[in-house]
Amino acid sequence: MAGAGYKSWVDGDVLSAGDVNTYLMQQAVMVFADASARSTAITAPSEGMVTYLTGTNVIEYYDGAAWVGINDADAIQNSIVDAKGDLIAATADNTPARLAVGSDGQYLKADSGEATGLVWSTIPTGKILQVIQGTTSTTVTISTTAMTDTGLTATITPSAATSKILVMTNQSFFQYSTGARNEINTQANLLRDSTVIQDASSGVQGFARLYLSSSLTMQTTGRQGFIYLDSPATTSAITYKTQAAVGAANENVSFQPNSLDSAIILIEVGA
Repeated sequence: MAGAGYKSWVDGDVLSAGDVNTYLMQQAVMVFADASARSTAITAPSEGMVTYLTGTNVIEYYDGAAWVGINDADAIQNSIVDAKGDLIAATADNTPARLAVGSDGQYLKADSGEATGLVWSTIPTGKILQVIQGTTSTTVTISTTAMTDTGLTATITPSAATSKILVMTNQSFFQYSTGARNEINTQANLLRDSTVIQDASSGVQGFARLYLSSSLTMQTTGRQGFIYLDSPATTSAITYKTQAAVGAANENVSFQPNSLDSAIILIEVGA
């Protein structure tokens, strides 16, 4: 009968069958609602007594001086961790240990010289943290004065909000007119997601603004590129891409013409 509690016997008491079944046969562990109920029932506990507290689902034994919680030797003990963010690591086979939480912004690094093989470390400053490259050879032809994606793009997830992203592009192109023109004026932008971070007025490298007799058609081919150090201030994924537009009707520009390759490189630099 669970929850029967504790009964103290005195000389002359008659031990009934009910007492045997309740207190002797089924009460190897005495059950109480809480420690207060136990203290009321057992005013003078003996060393080795075991109780179960239903309010907290805890098994405790009396060690001769105090009630002590019973811990499973193979379980993770509550006492291992001391603070929010603490981790449990191992110093050897079957030997768990506490690794105290690091400071804000630090990352966990493997280090065989540490007792747990791990250490909290600060992100290096001025160091290359990751490099992402995007390539394409798909031809994209633009014949509009509205900025249009060129097909060159890459996505990076900065490891720290303080990092900078060095963006470099090298993009093949072919400019041409489809009628008599006296100029071809291709403009290009570099974007972070939907935000223009460098535009045609920033001195895009490579594009030639052609001037010829208005009675002739014109064409030129080459490569153009951006070099830009960005400060996105985020740890979310961000996408960099290029867009372009022509200056007027009869002007055209093809990127990755004849399946020539173009590339964009994103380099995260620790602040």
